[in-house]
Amino acid sequence: MIQGTEQQDNIMQRPAKSALRRYLPAVAIAVTSLALAFGFFQSVGQSAGLVLPRNQMQFATVQRGDLVRDIAVQGRIVAANAPTLYSQETGQVQLFKQPGEAVTLGDLLATITSPTLQNDLQQQQAVLAGMQSEAERSVLAAREQQLDIEQVMNNAQVNLLAARRELQRANQSIEMGVIRALDFDIAQDNLTKAELEFDHAKRKVELAKDKLAFEHSSRAQDIHRQQLVVNELERKVAALNITAPVTGQLGNWLTEQQSHVLPGQALLTVIDLSQYEAELGVPESYARDLAAGQQVEVSMGNQQLSGAISTIAAEVRNNQVTARVRFPEADSTQLRQSQRLSARVILEHKENVLKIARGDFVSSGGGRQAYQVLDNQALRKNIELGALSVQWVEILSGATEGEQWVISNLSDFKDYDRVNLN
Repeated sequence: MIQGTEQQDNIMQRPAKSALRRYLPAVAIAVTSLALAFGFFQSVGQSAGLVLPRNQMQFATVQRGDLVRDIAVQGRIVAANAPTLYSQETGQVQLFKQPGEAVTLGDLLATITSPTLQNDLQQQQAVLAGMQSEAERSVLAAREQQLDIEQVMNNAQVNLLAARRELQRANQSIEMGVIRALDFDIAQDNLTKAELEFDHAKRKVELAKDKLAFEHSSRAQDIHRQQLVVNELERKVAALNITAPVTGQLGNWLTEQQSHVLPGQALLTVIDLSQYEAELGVPESYARDLAAGQQVEVSMGNQQLSGAISTIAAEVRNNQVTARVRFPEADSTQLRQSQRLSARVILEHKENVLKIARGDFVSSGGGRQAYQVLDNQALRKNIELGALSVQWVEILSGATEGEQWVISNLSDFKDYDRVNLN
């Protein structure tokens, strides 16, 4: 049998290690891992979690200076005076002027044929003439009656004079003892009777005069009332002739030739070419900022005009407020009705404020945050914005003069605190 090497091997015991030497490698590995982790997290904290291309962004520098708060709106040129003419009666219309044709104040533009109105006028005129004739007839009758009463009064006056003379003779005769006392009493009674008859006749004449005056006043009131009816009908008949209220040109027909029209129906417009205004549609959000007298710069192609707000509409239509701009010095020959325009309304002028060029960051950042550019990174910061103009934005807090900001849309930044700009 072949023997092994077991008898040649010697079993040796490993010496015991201390506890420190046993755990020292594990401690070293743990410390190294912690150091690497701390360095990694510190490096991650200073680096950005998002990278965006720099050439797709817009940048601007925070400045200090004056800020003109303004808004840009659209509008059109309108005539300062462009009345619309309406039908006042029912009838058939006949138009005499073509749209765009020059007209002068008082020119006949259209006529409305209304046989019913003409017939009413003739009837009321006949009634008026009848009332005037009846009034004259009643005056003649009253005067005749008055003459009869005056004749009675005159007779009573003659009788009174005769009674007085008779009493005077009776008084002389009674003194001489020629007549009886009875005859003297009869003479006195006749005088009293004559005085009463004369007084009564005189009062009847005065009453007849008062009655004549009353009848005349009553007839005059009736005639005046009927005259008002005739005047109104004459006015309506005259209004059937539509004349030009201003000198200018005919705008548009608002109805067809020889068509049947109703009261209050628009017929045509007349444009006064002597003065134009701008009609602006201002967003409802700026309605409270508008005021009469604010300066407005108007652009129409290569033509520039300066004006001021003259009137502001009291109501909102289609989320807009209509404002009228008057031009103190403008060549009306270069303007046209309904010509489109762009306008800049100056709302406010602020001096020595922090400002930056206006961009999409205002709306996308909600006016509460912005990104400042430092080297190749954009850092998010909290801000507070103030007045907005067409070109500039006022910064109330969160900025220092000379800082560079991203003013383009911030939606791609996804609210990261740091973003690398490549």
